[in-house]
Amino acid sequence: MADLGAKGQALFDALSGAVVKHKAATDSLILEACRAVDRLADLDDVIDGKGVLDLLRFRLADEEGRVAEVKFDGVLAEARQQQTTLSNLMKAILPNLDPAAGVAKERDILDEIAQRRTSRRASTSSGSVRAGGSS
Repeated sequence: MADLGAKGQALFDALSGAVVKHKAATDSLILEACRAVDRLADLDDVIDGKGVLDLLRFRLADEEGRVAEVKFDGVLAEARQQQTTLSNLMKAILPNLDPAAGVAKERDILDEIAQRRTSRRASTSSGSVRAGGSS
């Protein structure tokens, strides 16, 4: 998506290919969630003192050179609101995704260990006979 920032695009790429139910509606929700992620990134920059948001602070100058600076200092409140919005969007999106999407297809060492343990337990419980047992 051309209108997304880096974090929003990363989320879009991660989620958009996994939609299995209600594709049109879910894609729209994913896009809004990605925009919320980008807004949160911008708000975090403002909170960290790394920049300003165009819509939150601006300066006006008249013909005589007088400058008026307008600031909206509800940045923390807006960040909390965006977090809530993102949370609600994700709750709506996640049930429509393939649960196996994004899961590594290759087995890792922990999977192999678990399989060996399961195999070992199955073989010792179903066929082993103790020495000295009754015949």
